Amino acid sequence: MRVTSHCANHPSKEASQRCRSCRKWLCDACFRRFRGRVYCDRKCQIIGSLGDGLGRIVDFARQPLHFAWVVTAVVGAAALLLTVVGLKVAELVEVSQFVAGSRPPAMDRIEIEARPIMTETGVSLEAEGTPGAVILVLQDGRPLTVLTLDDEGQATIEGLEGLDGDGPLQLVPLSSAVVDVDLPELTEPSPTDTPVPPEPTATATPRPSAAEGARAAAKIGPTPLIAPPVLQLVQDAGPRIAITFDGNASTNRTAELLDMLQRHDLEVTLFVTGRFIERYPEIVRRAVLSGHEIGNHTYSHPHLTTYEQDRRHRLRSGVTKASFQRELRRTEAAFAKATGHAMQPLWRAPYGEENRLLRGWALEMGYLHVRWSSLEGKSLDSHDWVADEHSSLYKSSRTIMERLLQFPKLEGGIILMHMATERQEPPWQELPVFLEALEERGMETTTVTRLLEASPSWSKWLRRARERHQQVNGN
Repeated sequence: MRVTSHCANHPSKEASQRCRSCRKWLCDACFRRFRGRVYCDRKCQIIGSLGDGLGRIVDFARQPLHFAWVVTAVVGAAALLLTVVGLKVAELVEVSQFVAGSRPPAMDRIEIEARPIMTETGVSLEAEGTPGAVILVLQDGRPLTVLTLDDEGQATIEGLEGLDGDGPLQLVPLSSAVVDVDLPELTEPSPTDTPVPPEPTATATPRPSAAEGARAAAKIGPTPLIAPPVLQLVQDAGPRIAITFDGNASTNRTAELLDMLQRHDLEVTLFVTGRFIERYPEIVRRAVLSGHEIGNHTYSHPHLTTYEQDRRHRLRSGVTKASFQRELRRTEAAFAKATGHAMQPLWRAPYGEENRLLRGWALEMGYLHVRWSSLEGKSLDSHDWVADEHSSLYKSSRTIMERLLQFPKLEGGIILMHMATERQEPPWQELPVFLEALEERGMETTTVTRLLEASPSWSKWLRRARERHQQVNGN
């Protein structure tokens, strides 16, 4: 008998294949074949191929030893050793050429940020910035390594020797300039400690001479990127919880939602796209007059990272600082035209796809990113967007509310729901039951800005975003 299920990526479609590596069910549009095997993506294909290769190595190792095999192994090891030595020599030559005064062609503008990460293998270094930039990393004047940022503007070196968390980290773009960055303490923060927004402290120095080596370089134009931490659970705001709704392409039953919120005198945070505002300005105006606050959800609801492809939040090809900030700017302009007001200094990434670089670019425009809460493998994402009753993700309105109430820490939580639905029964139908349960627990439902204002740690980030938002938008 042929076994079937529902596709992990398209819950409404039947799936008859399973990925050999991760065992997810896949429909005909989602799987790929490699050497007769079924995989869901290239990552699983590589893992499966490595497993097959390891099996062949084990089988090979069980065979009787032969003189020819010994000779082959020795020659291969020698070739590998020569390759590693050659790469190290090339790296040292590259560093020495820079110190002597030569450098690659200058790039128009470079932004760099690096941070140490404590891992099982020691201290690793992560860097983000202008894609393609080549960076010399020094600490206390000692060259540590040369980084080349990939097409997404990221690079990682694990177990970097000589890196510690005390001295200043000096990043020298070999194609432009130098900036000093103080390394943070390499300690795990407690759950209640949210980092406070740092003040820009980077300094620029003249281009290095041959005598000074790589300790100085030409002045860098932009201020180093300052990105807020991930905002998804506000630990120090007291017994408060924020309810948010996202709006993109449809207003199906949105009027019913606004009616229900008005009956219960409930003010929430709505994240809407620029296209939504242009298509349904009367809905947006009604929401504003009802006391709801409006945040930025970009203009066209694009994918910003590669999470859909590889489950990693690397910057998606084609997404640049200019294109991303244009998405926020167009939405702000559409909102001002429809309402005569400025948006709140908040934004939410479509599909939750964001990273440190995007959060920094948004803060430059005066927006603080707002995610939904996750803790201990559970989430305050209601999954109300699933309209297919046959999907494993589908939940009735009552089940949604019961699941939200089971979240490990509702205090300071941020709930995600949506303004439109294709369901016959609206997913927010049982929201009044949820509100009664919160009231019995002594919880206050509020907007995101009020939640942040009640937090000693996050109120500083909100104040910074508001000030920058006013500077950029002039209101």
